[in-house]
Amino acid sequence: MNREKFNGVFKDISGFFGLLSNPDRVKILGLLIKEEHDVHAIQEKLKISQSRVSQHLKLLKLNSLVEERREGKHVYYHVRDKNLSKVIESAIQFHMVSVTDPETIALFNELFTLWHI
Repeated sequence: MNREKFNGVFKDISGFFGLLSNPDRVKILGLLIKEEHDVHAIQEKLKISQSRVSQHLKLLKLNSLVEERREGKHVYYHVRDKNLSKVIESAIQFHMVSVTDPETIALFNELFTLWHI
């Protein structure tokens, strides 16, 4: 493989994980992985401002993680590729390895269940 292309692939992968480095974006993806929502629904469920939700959705959309569907004046968002759930599930399982507290283990199991499709 060409070294420049090889480095480009790693840059893309790094950028992808950068998108997942914000907890609010991961929460938004968690909502959208199972069903579509509009900005207002996301705002209400996550208790974050409409402007922050919109900024995160714009970034996720620009990076092809989220798509929108228009219905009249409403815009609904959904995850473009359901395989994204596997990445988050792997991250949860990775973190569970070092956890020994039963309460935290229960929380991780609950998170895993939410993400699992």
